[in-house]
Amino acid sequence: MGFLSLSVRLLMNLESLNSVETIGSLVRHRTAPIAVPVEEGFVLRFVPVVSGESIAHAYQEMLVREALRLNLPVGVYSSRGEFVKFADDRFMEEEGVEPPKSEDDILRAEVDVLLKDIVADVGGFLYAGNYSIKRTSRFQVGYMIPALKEVDVAALEAQFHVRMVPSRATERGKKGLAPPQAPFNVEIGSAVYTFTFNLDVDGIAEPSTKFGEVDENKLDQLRKQKSKRVKAAIASLVNLLSSMGFGAKRTRFLPNTELLSAVLAYSRKGSFVVSPGNSKDYIGLTVKRSSGYVNTLKSLGYNDVEVELIAVDREKAAENVKINVVETIEELLGWIVEKVPKE
Repeated sequence: MGFLSLSVRLLMNLESLNSVETIGSLVRHRTAPIAVPVEEGFVLRFVPVVSGESIAHAYQEMLVREALRLNLPVGVYSSRGEFVKFADDRFMEEEGVEPPKSEDDILRAEVDVLLKDIVADVGGFLYAGNYSIKRTSRFQVGYMIPALKEVDVAALEAQFHVRMVPSRATERGKKGLAPPQAPFNVEIGSAVYTFTFNLDVDGIAEPSTKFGEVDENKLDQLRKQKSKRVKAAIASLVNLLSSMGFGAKRTRFLPNTELLSAVLAYSRKGSFVVSPGNSKDYIGLTVKRSSGYVNTLKSLGYNDVEVELIAVDREKAAENVKINVVETIEELLGWIVEKVPKE
């Protein structure tokens, strides 16, 4: 199998994908401080962002849909889009999993959970009982933030709207009826955004717990599902990036989104992570780093390490860079589908 790492740059205008609170009639966009390099050093800027949790939630919802299509197990709460997973004894009982009775029983309980729910497999979970189980998520995603080199074009603005219902349902002066006009303001952001997504393909259908006892038949059952689970994880990533289907308020604030560029690395016997898309030279930097990564490990005797790269480039970010370039994000993801073993 391998390890997948992807970084993208998006031109996104008029988005309200991540709101944090309502103050009066104002719905505020999430903002965060980032350190931006300048000639004299660094300055701190507060900019519009979209949390990694928002992106992760959308990915896991898509994983549920793909799992159901492939007849893979989905837990009770995951099927509802409620990713509390197997947090405590009550959830374990409702999902039909017996909590671990000792340290040697933790591995058995983790495998039982994985056989119940693919979201707990790919997305990880934490059971906080007498004998806790911690399964690290097989995918990693951070905040979507404005690219550092283009942070000056990131901005927030509150847009004024009025809900108007002129019928008798809102007659003024009648008890219990709303006023005919309800003003509200929604804060929207525009920026060149970037985020990184990693997927540990090797770790899917493999327990995190490295000690204890487990029924080998259950472990074999889990590993026989590995290829289908990997297929579901990759298909979910395809759907996430093709639609950019994450975030809230999409029904009336669907952002105008254009993919500028992307770079994807697929590592075998390694876990190379691409450079973030903070500037256009991130593709060239990724190529240089991947070469150094492979050469360094091979000098230590790891001769089976490989890193393959592919990019989408609509902003001349891969000019004079030796890398396979395709035209769309769908072609890029189709390339990775061909690389991942089917069995």
